[in-house]
Amino acid sequence: MGTRVDEPVKAGVVFGPEGIKPVWFIWKKRRYEVRDVTMRWQTKEGSATILHLGVTDGADLFELTCNQQTLAWRLAEVEAHGCE
Repeated sequence: MGTRVDEPVKAGVVFGPEGIKPVWFIWKKRRYEVRDVTMRWQTKEGSATILHLGVTDGADLFELTCNQQTLAWRLAEVEAHGCE
């Protein structure tokens, strides 16, 4: 189980047949390259759909979220092996 973060991040994404795929994100002034999307699911917050993406940079695991109404990206959780 990871550490809850819930902080805003900037994300670079591509749109493809599988939907939105983040390729990088910036957290605490550091850029993380996303190697793989390991999971994806959706939840609701009021009328907004929240896209949840489990991603890895090859060393650490992250849960990114995207509010589909506002397009705001957040880092929800991190399971780190030295990145914090």
